[in-house]
Amino acid sequence: MNDEMRKTHMEQITDPVAIAMYDRLCEACEKRPEGMGDQDQMLVADIATMEQMKQQLYEDIRKRGVVENYHNGRQRCMRENKSIQSSRMLMDQQRKHLAELKLTPNSRKAAPVPLNDGFEDF
Repeated sequence: MNDEMRKTHMEQITDPVAIAMYDRLCEACEKRPEGMGDQDQMLVADIATMEQMKQQLYEDIRKRGVVENYHNGRQRCMRENKSIQSSRMLMDQQRKHLAELKLTPNSRKAAPVPLNDGFEDF
């Protein structure tokens, strides 16, 4: 892990959950056969930053609820809290980054080994 890069990332990542995620992901990347490069660490920082934003959105959902009252002039209605959609988009992006780092179960699956049963020669 590039310690100078980590120091720079920690200036923006302040949420304890996001910091823990950053450290765990860096550790997981370093355990891979190819190790962890600076590009990988940048992706990890993006994932942790998204986690920090996601925690803020979860806090908003806890405060305002899943459904909120909406007022448009004299119209009043109930609508889904927009923080839910935003958190879903962050989760999807995190999954894409994790797959790119080969840290998801599906991305770690090896390609099927071809059978050498002579069928191709037939």
